[in-house]
Amino acid sequence: MNKKRQNIFLQRREKRKSGRSRSAGTWVLSVLLAALLCLGALSGCQKTEKEDTFKVVTSFYPLYIMLMNLTDGVDGVEIANMAEPQTGCLHDYQLRPKDLVSLEGADLFVANGGGMEEFLSDVLDTYPSLTVTYLLDGLHEEDLLPGEDHAHDGHDHAHAHEEEDFHEETEAADSLGKLPSGVVNPHTWLNPELYKEELQYISSILSEMDEENRESYEENCASYIGKIDKLTAEYEALKEIPSKKGCVLLHESFAYLADAYGFPVMETVDVEKDSGFSAREIRQLIDLVREAGDAMIISDSQYSGRISRLLAEETGLVTYQMDSGVSGEYEKDAWLDAMRGNLEILRTASGMTSGSAVASENRVKDPEKPADSETGSREE
Repeated sequence: MNKKRQNIFLQRREKRKSGRSRSAGTWVLSVLLAALLCLGALSGCQKTEKEDTFKVVTSFYPLYIMLMNLTDGVDGVEIANMAEPQTGCLHDYQLRPKDLVSLEGADLFVANGGGMEEFLSDVLDTYPSLTVTYLLDGLHEEDLLPGEDHAHDGHDHAHAHEEEDFHEETEAADSLGKLPSGVVNPHTWLNPELYKEELQYISSILSEMDEENRESYEENCASYIGKIDKLTAEYEALKEIPSKKGCVLLHESFAYLADAYGFPVMETVDVEKDSGFSAREIRQLIDLVREAGDAMIISDSQYSGRISRLLAEETGLVTYQMDSGVSGEYEKDAWLDAMRGNLEILRTASGMTSGSAVASENRVKDPEKPADSETGSREE
């Protein structure tokens, strides 16, 4: 791994890990959950319609949008989302008592897997008999991209060794969904073809567990995939462009979108939140981006965009903010809308003739205002 990138990853990872102590937090959650469940029990054990309801809980926003489409109009099905719709990615998510309460009576918990839900052991401690399905288990090992543990610096011999380690680790796994954080890039929903495979997989799970509604799930799945195919057909020409501009990704999620449409990834630096960077870390980021050469910078719209603008100003590269689809309103077409926006950006970027001219135009159109001294952040 490139030494500069490795330093940034290690520094950021240590900051993230420092807040992940489970001992005290888990005990407090357990006590609060017990109290809440006791209150529920004291309110009475009368039979209600919910006893005949097939309840599915998703871990976070993009999975909930998927389930909204698969269960649309199906009688006797209740879906719930554990994390709030504005939470974003779950890498640093801390369980709350109401999250655990939302799982009470659930027949199925749909998780992304690949280390996205690092809190899952706490969930299973509370609900050991809970049925958990991972989206990544609907894919094949060769579909997945390496995570940050297998990032490489572009040298052929290092790349080959890291690729070999990655494939050995994924091939040996009983479940791709149960792979720990860092082994694979878990943001597979940003590749439309993989997203369709995951839809079909979850549809089959729902059909097995709720056979009475099998036909409805299959029809909903086919209908949603039809919409996805219609969307991607509009942008199929993106794959045929002979010479594509390289990408510098400020979030690893967009590696799947770049891979799907053949845009080379020159560098990936997960800045996650765009706050808390030291001057030294900023300088390291600038050096990494400069080493990537002529490329476009792609950042995640869930963050303020300050870091991407700073990098654009320092390097002269064009910057675009894309939607990783991890937050928003609970609307069935949310993924379709996010993907259309992303593909439109790639279409625009592919028509570039002058990097400096487009960069200037892009800054004028950018609705975000640069922060003066402090970096903006998004509350988790």
